[in-house]
Amino acid sequence: MTRAIALAAIAIGMTAAGCGGDSSGETTAPAVSIPAVTAPAISTPTQAGTTTAPARTITKGGGTYNPSAPDSATNDVPPPAGSPQDAFEKQCEKNPQACG
Repeated sequence: MTRAIALAAIAIGMTAAGCGGDSSGETTAPAVSIPAVTAPAISTPTQAGTTTAPARTITKGGGTYNPSAPDSATNDVPPPAGSPQDAFEKQCEKNPQACG
């Protein structure tokens, strides 16, 4: 019986010595590198032999404008006849102080 107790004590001692000493039970996340995110460049296709048309200007009512360009202080595109914008511009011509 002392032999069985001795073997049990040795087995318990070996088991106790093996517990808590190694890190095999611990989990760690691997190092991950994340590449930088960049937006793709927007490229415009080019075609050989393409030409741009010259700016078309129209002279009307004493002013010159380009109907293809946006309406601005330097490119006063007239509004469609009979539109609210046309009525506003006519009112401003009659009474410039009201449109200041």
